[in-house]
Amino acid sequence: MWKNTAGIIVGLMLCMPIAHAQFARQDFIPIPIEDMTEAEFLTGQKGRIVTIAGALRLPKIGEKLPVVVLMHGGGGIGGSKNYVEVWASVLNTAGYGTFTVDSFNGRGAFSRADVGIPFGKVTPISRTIDAYRALQVLAKHPGVDPTRIVLMGFSHGSHAALYANTERFQKQYGSPDLQYAAYISVYSYCITRFRGDEGLTKPLLMLHGVADDWLPITKCREYAARLQKAGRKVSLIEYADAPHAFDAPALAAEIKVPDAYSVINCSLEEGENGAILNAVSKQPLTPEDPCVRKGPTAGYNEAAMKKAHEDVKAFLLEVFAQK
Repeated sequence: MWKNTAGIIVGLMLCMPIAHAQFARQDFIPIPIEDMTEAEFLTGQKGRIVTIAGALRLPKIGEKLPVVVLMHGGGGIGGSKNYVEVWASVLNTAGYGTFTVDSFNGRGAFSRADVGIPFGKVTPISRTIDAYRALQVLAKHPGVDPTRIVLMGFSHGSHAALYANTERFQKQYGSPDLQYAAYISVYSYCITRFRGDEGLTKPLLMLHGVADDWLPITKCREYAARLQKAGRKVSLIEYADAPHAFDAPALAAEIKVPDAYSVINCSLEEGENGAILNAVSKQPLTPEDPCVRKGPTAGYNEAAMKKAHEDVKAFLLEVFAQK
């Protein structure tokens, strides 16, 4: 296992800068997880043990700090759209530690066929395991306050930020005496209705661009409305004219991704034995379904990004003030 872990950590180091003015300490930490399929996860089965890794950055040393766990999107932790690095810098500058989890390298997932929504081999919901195991690792670190850890997920990683918050999955895979203080999802993947998905236990902040044609804001509006009706503490902040990946400065010009699937017109639901079904046909979703199309877009919106940074910092101040 060590050989595999070493390779993962080296890969993580190559994708992230070692020296940065915003933090005083950086640790690369292995995270043992249970890798499983979507159906295995939903039915509470056990997966194969693999090791992923995370990069912990602390802006100061000598005290236990609040930390935000960052779950990257389908592009992974590196690449030209490294908005996760931007968020880590912003949060470190604000005095928060960050823990950037690399969910893909340890699983051997390197292509769109491996991670593409919704037909990739690594499904968004299965990464909820990564969030729980990251929390368990962080809680033992001497520089981290285990009562002030928040989970933040983007796009492919947003499932973890949405559904690790539910009582159902906490009972199946979490630790009863260890929970995140709050959850933040950014351009979320909200098209699937899971059983028990209204059973949130902690505050949730959702951020989404109105112009997102990759993952639809309409579905997140519907999910937020259901949660609010159920009495959950959830807030959805919308950014006008902001497309998918609006917080990625590297995407100065909007791009079209011709080989990616958009499910903006789809509605999915959890069926029997962990099957995810098209809510209209009651059959598993396929690329040929009428609601699926190719060629969504992504692009930077500076105003939306800056507003999102301030919105998240305000949310964190509110959450941690209660601790």
